[in-house]
Amino acid sequence: MKVVFIQPSFKNIWEPLGVAYISTFIKKNYLDELDVKFYHGNFDSENDIIYDCKDADIVAFSCTTPTFKSGINLAKKIKMHNDKCKIVFGGWHPTAIGTSLELEYSDIIDNIIVGEGELPFLDLLNNIDREIYHSLEFNVLGWPDRELIKQDRTLDLCENMCGERIASFQSRRGCPMSCIFCAEKCMTGGFPIRVRDVNDLLDEIEFVDNKYKITKFKFVDPTWSFPKSAVYDFCLTKINRGIKIPFEGMIHASFIEKEMLEIAKEAGCNQLNVGVESGSQKLLNDMKKGTTIEKIKKVFAWGKEFGINMRGFFILGMPNETTESINQTRQLIKDISPDVFGMTLLTPFPGSDLYSNKYKNIDWSNCDEYSNDFYYSKNFTNQQLKDIQKSLNSEFSNILVSHQRGKVCMEKN
Repeated sequence: MKVVFIQPSFKNIWEPLGVAYISTFIKKNYLDELDVKFYHGNFDSENDIIYDCKDADIVAFSCTTPTFKSGINLAKKIKMHNDKCKIVFGGWHPTAIGTSLELEYSDIIDNIIVGEGELPFLDLLNNIDREIYHSLEFNVLGWPDRELIKQDRTLDLCENMCGERIASFQSRRGCPMSCIFCAEKCMTGGFPIRVRDVNDLLDEIEFVDNKYKITKFKFVDPTWSFPKSAVYDFCLTKINRGIKIPFEGMIHASFIEKEMLEIAKEAGCNQLNVGVESGSQKLLNDMKKGTTIEKIKKVFAWGKEFGINMRGFFILGMPNETTESINQTRQLIKDISPDVFGMTLLTPFPGSDLYSNKYKNIDWSNCDEYSNDFYYSKNFTNQQLKDIQKSLNSEFSNILVSHQRGKVCMEKN
């Protein structure tokens, strides 16, 4: 059985850890002989990809919403050269849209993988069709197959662009929050939050460092600060094992306490990324953010006290955004003075509560969290939102410079 995984090209590049986890799982659990390959549209030529798919049994695409169109176009060409292969689509977009994609693209797509892909993909190989899937613990998943996804390529690119070799790790699956702009719940929301064994995680970090010589690592967990006990466990164990590699993670302000940031700094945390979103408490409530302006201010003050770079993510264009709420956001940026700053334009991605069928025929291929050409709110047109975003970026250009450097490193690996 020959399986070829493909991550379609996009303007931002990231490590396909999802594919890496699936590869490890099927290699371990598929009982017959298995030949697994991986191609990345930003590194590998289309001709090389098509050529190696000529004798593939399964060609599997891992797609976000912006990369889905590129994936479909490439799948068409692969089908022309190998009409016997089974074309499979998984990842964020197929999970959000669901199996209706099989009907819409019945001439191209043979199967859709919805949700966490390890067990469904193994079932696909074994021709098993089950209706309900359960979550898998990290000890069952194994370490992601970094050799398959050619980890060295993303590390080399990251080093060339920002001078650091930053690898990604997953220590949790799931998020306790239900923010209406986020699609996380469509992927893992039906399963309990799983936390990885801390020594197994640190063993992998040391292994990756020894093999690839990383200078830093980041967690891809949607909310690294939950549960609190896992934060303390990781930091204390990392300190006790003498692992000095610096790291960063995404946190939610509501779960942060001052002592947590103190121990994180001691453990080598040099940046924390906080979804601030807005300076308006009303908008935070609207988006079900689950925190307060005052708590956000405390978290940034604590981080600065311990010398941790604090990155603030902001979203412009919530449905009830007003001139007043924008001014409140402007003031909050001044109050918390983030070390790294990102002002995103709301994009109602499939899987989020803000998505609706009116966006079904949108060309998402040029969208990301920073910009799109179609969304507008009750009080602002798309162009007005872009102009406000540009104005805020200009106003806070002193920290936007560092943000742009950070954005390259975060998204290029």
